[in-house]
Amino acid sequence: MEFRVLGDIEMRVDGESVAMGHARQLCVLVALVHDIGTAVSVDQLLSRVWDENQPKGGRKVLYGYLTRLRRNLRAVEGITIVREGSGYVLTGDGGMVDLHRVRRLIAQARAAEDELAAELFGRAFALWRGKPFGALETAWIDGLRATLEAERFAATLDRNDVELRLGHHRELVPELLAESAVHPLDERLTGQVVVALRRSGRSAEADRHYERIQRRLADELGVDPSPRLRELYERGPDERIAVSGAVASDAAPVPRQLPAHTPHFVGRENELVVLDEALRFQRSRPGQAVVVAISGPAGVGKTTLAVHWAQRVQDLFPDGQLYVNLRGFDRTGTAVAPSGALRGFLFALGVSPHRMPTDLDTQTAMYRGLLGDRRMLIVLDNARDVGQVQPLLPGAGNSAVLVTSRTRLFDLVAREGAHAVTVRPLPGQDARELLGRHLGRDRVDAEPDVVDELIARSGALPLALAVLAARAALNPAFPLRALAEELTAERAGLDAFDGTDQETNVRAAISWSYQHLRPAAARMFRLLSIHPGPDFTTPATASLAGVDLATAGDALDELMGVHLVEERLPGRFALHDLVRAYAAEQSQAEDDETVRTDALRRVVDHYLHTAWRAALLLRPMRTPITLKGPSPGTTPEVLGGYSEAWRWFEAETAVLIAAMHLAVDTGFDEQVWQLAWTMADHLDRKGRWHDWTEVGHVALAAGRRLRDQRALASAHRGLGHALILLRSFEESQAHLNAALQLDSDPEAQAGVFRGLALLADTRGRFEEALECGERALALSRSCDDRAGEAAALNQVGWYHCRLGHHQQALHFCEEALDGHRELGDWTAEAVTWDSLGYVHHHMGHRSQAVECYAHALDLYRKLGDRFEEAATFGRLADVYEAEQDPAAASDALRRAAGILEALHHPDAADVRARLHVLAGAGRG
Repeated sequence: MEFRVLGDIEMRVDGESVAMGHARQLCVLVALVHDIGTAVSVDQLLSRVWDENQPKGGRKVLYGYLTRLRRNLRAVEGITIVREGSGYVLTGDGGMVDLHRVRRLIAQARAAEDELAAELFGRAFALWRGKPFGALETAWIDGLRATLEAERFAATLDRNDVELRLGHHRELVPELLAESAVHPLDERLTGQVVVALRRSGRSAEADRHYERIQRRLADELGVDPSPRLRELYERGPDERIAVSGAVASDAAPVPRQLPAHTPHFVGRENELVVLDEALRFQRSRPGQAVVVAISGPAGVGKTTLAVHWAQRVQDLFPDGQLYVNLRGFDRTGTAVAPSGALRGFLFALGVSPHRMPTDLDTQTAMYRGLLGDRRMLIVLDNARDVGQVQPLLPGAGNSAVLVTSRTRLFDLVAREGAHAVTVRPLPGQDARELLGRHLGRDRVDAEPDVVDELIARSGALPLALAVLAARAALNPAFPLRALAEELTAERAGLDAFDGTDQETNVRAAISWSYQHLRPAAARMFRLLSIHPGPDFTTPATASLAGVDLATAGDALDELMGVHLVEERLPGRFALHDLVRAYAAEQSQAEDDETVRTDALRRVVDHYLHTAWRAALLLRPMRTPITLKGPSPGTTPEVLGGYSEAWRWFEAETAVLIAAMHLAVDTGFDEQVWQLAWTMADHLDRKGRWHDWTEVGHVALAAGRRLRDQRALASAHRGLGHALILLRSFEESQAHLNAALQLDSDPEAQAGVFRGLALLADTRGRFEEALECGERALALSRSCDDRAGEAAALNQVGWYHCRLGHHQQALHFCEEALDGHRELGDWTAEAVTWDSLGYVHHHMGHRSQAVECYAHALDLYRKLGDRFEEAATFGRLADVYEAEQDPAAASDALRRAAGILEALHHPDAADVRARLHVLAGAGRG
């Protein structure tokens, strides 16, 4: 079984050719065969087969081709196409593919003695049947074909040297002359032709060939033959000539271009492991260069990492190291052209100026030919994009390439199989170590809290830390606290991180990324500075910018591509603090106040309208407040049900609170109190009562500024409930009384009376609690509020039980349960199951009590109501204690204590005390 690609595409089984489909299907096969035994991602396959012109439904078309190829492979044992991760693998090994066999044979030949080398070269060239990949044409295949042709020519030159050393000059002449017709200006080949002709007794012909090439070099390139070729020609036919590398140089130079190693390198253990693994991978595949793409934001230390690792492994590359700063994000905006970089590399490799090719393709071919049998380390620093890098990659050989860039270089990973390394800000301990290297360990250890503050201010970016360290070093007698206070006093954002030149200036470093953005992405970047944070989603950014989701996604992709935005969790993005500060500067400079205010209004409306929908999904029976329509360009999210709404609140609560404060600062007071209303149930169920109280006070202040009774009543109600749970009874009473006075609507008043009932119950005033519950029940019935009526029925039943009226309690609670079930109100149903558990316990029905509590616990877990879950566990423990089952009681109490401690609730200490007493009783 073999795959043949060095000529027309063929799959041969037992010597017979097997049809594998039409041209596009063969392209898919080639894309897999090239990496046989290794997964090729779907994106790579699409890119290799269609370039940038993927058909509509490209993935579906691709899957169709893969299915047909699998069908063709069924008859071949052990060979198939399987899914692996996000891609597909053609099972098998490189020995089944003529391309990989040729590369292996050439690598072995170059390492062998001449006799064996000649045999190995002969076997390799025998496999080369014609134009690689036949008539197939795609950008990827064309590039690979050019690389293979360059590899073949470099190997031919090496083979020629071997044959000449073995004395096979007569047999070689016809092939040399044919090759020279194809490559008339290659001086190494010309030298081989001259040597072979002279040794064959054809000196006059050798002279004519040399003179013809001399004229062509002068006419076409305006140069003379190289000194080495002239010397070779002038030696005459009788002198023995060492032909290997005859015209490359007298002695191949060994360039050592790596920058100096930084003395303050710290950490990066994980990244160094990935780099080492890439090198080990390359050793396992001789003849194939390895490429590593190192990406990350400005100032994060990409170059430092690359140079540190390169210095560490340079001895493994005896033929030298090449380095170029491609200036892809230079402040001048002028990146180094590939041809300019290649000229520098070719000079370093010994190519004299008069032999330097002028066109990029010839430069690339010469460069790859010179690298073919060398083991070199190449560092391409600060690349703009893959197009700048591609011509600088070696073809076949044993070299390694490190590319650093602010862009993610996705195509380099997809098309060239590059290993990807993403560099992020330093972890806290490494950041402290870096400051210690700059300032001295004693100085850093003396003020640990201040050091943490400086790291936080710098965002742990090595460049920013270095600037701060330089400022501190100028005043070695000053404590670091003085620098921290200076930064706080400056309140100057990026001004604190200005270095003495552009290379150590954080603002300048970020600006070089910003200046390369397209207009839509640049606008999005500026507007992100006014997003409330701490992170954001694609729908939120669409509203912020007033664009559709696809446009927002494209802008975020571009921003992530240059590491101005980071995807910290799937679908959730953030700006580094210093990057946000730069974005804010640019927004202030380029966006007028109307643009900024409109963006703020849209993003606040986005969160308000999405939260309103989510709140009603959490408690469908809740009477909604009325919102105005969202401002134009706002795209609220559509949530599918309770679970999705709960997850949305879990992810967005910090953003919602920040959005409230942003709305306060902007004067959007109506949205302020409405946002507070949307958050109430989630904050309550999560036990985040301090946050609920904070939100309530902000809403109350907004209502007062608006002089809006609805807003004030809503804020007072929320504060009244939250403060009961925080045991601030007097404050709670005042807020609930105020709500009662502000809103005469019977449904709203019923809700306040339910709050007053809960407050009285919590204070042990059961008669007062029952009276408030009965008033709530009457008000709900008067306005046909069935949900409120069922909630009040449960309360009345509970308070009857607290007063010892167990039969009445059972009647009211069972009626409440029927109402909640009929309405589908899980939240109220859970509360009522808990009430029934309590009633049955006090009636002596212990098994029924356990069963009711189990129903309540199940619903509370589904609802995420942690506090009520803990309270139910506490009452379940009462049942087990009454049954003389201390083990079960202890288990229930431990669960309750764990939840309350996680909520930082004061009742946790009482539950722990109960556990201690129970444990003591068990020992007694």
